[in-house]
Amino acid sequence: MWLRCRSGPARGVCDRLNFVFKNLMLYRLGPGWPASAAQLEEALAREPFAECGATQQKSTGWVPPRGQDHGALVEAVDGQWIARFAIETKPVPGDAVRRKVQEAVAQIEKTSGRKPGKKELRDLRDDALIALLPQAFARRSQVSVWLNPRERWLVLDAGSQGKADELISSLVRVAGQGFAIHLLQTARSPQAAMAGWLAAQSADELPAALHVERECELKGSGEEPAVVKFARHDLATDEVRQHIAEGKLPTRLALGWQGRVGFVLTQALQLKKIAFQEGVFDERPAPANADERFDADVALATGELSGLIADLLAALGGEVDPGQPSGFTEAPTPGSTVAEEATASADDPPF
Repeated sequence: MWLRCRSGPARGVCDRLNFVFKNLMLYRLGPGWPASAAQLEEALAREPFAECGATQQKSTGWVPPRGQDHGALVEAVDGQWIARFAIETKPVPGDAVRRKVQEAVAQIEKTSGRKPGKKELRDLRDDALIALLPQAFARRSQVSVWLNPRERWLVLDAGSQGKADELISSLVRVAGQGFAIHLLQTARSPQAAMAGWLAAQSADELPAALHVERECELKGSGEEPAVVKFARHDLATDEVRQHIAEGKLPTRLALGWQGRVGFVLTQALQLKKIAFQEGVFDERPAPANADERFDADVALATGELSGLIADLLAALGGEVDPGQPSGFTEAPTPGSTVAEEATASADDPPF
């Protein structure tokens, strides 16, 4: 049985975990990155998180990954560095802003007999937003960050590119000049590899460490491309192979690794809906307290996922340097390369 984090009553493995990844975005750290956890801690301390002020719409910054007030901003566990980035927003409904602007416009027309111009309307909208912000409820999300200093991987538990871009922009600002970050690139694109795995006639044609599960999304080409989705469905069928032969390419594919971790691979080399096999986390010694539990969860999760990432990169032909040609043919997404400049996933298991 595969278990992953849920927000509902059947939370499964998360009832026993103090630290877990749900999604993975994979980056390569270039030269100039902090050489020690202490140096990274010092850098992140330049942008600590603070709650939104009364008239502030967004606030971002770094928080202690253990969740303890005034705790360390970087935790070094089993040779891996863990940090956490917080994003707080105070959304104001557009209807509320429009109503307040309309009231102000009506008052101006009543008292002066004129209609406000474009510049005045913009000022009225800004005033309305500032007036409503103190009444807005703050929403906070956090992104876990894992740095593997030996492999020079930066791994983000981010469900959207926007959150990842916010975090990377902060990293570049606090780390200073020379701190380069690039998306991992492979010799073979994930989309081409996934298409090959789905078109395979036998399991012998698949990578030894990976196996195809029962979920995928196929997309055609053209202005209005056809989209075919399979869920809880055997994918080793002539029907699926026919879709591939007709030119539909996979954008998402559920895979399993070594019978221990399940995930959904996307065409952008993102891993979604991370799921651990039931019993994987039972292999750790029983922790005596919350700190030991955090350390044990980090060590086991990063150990498992390090092996998964290494085998996945090998299955995609190995990593290539950012400046070298690769098998990727997709258009770059925002934040695909960040150097010296500054869609949430579903909750159901992948199979």
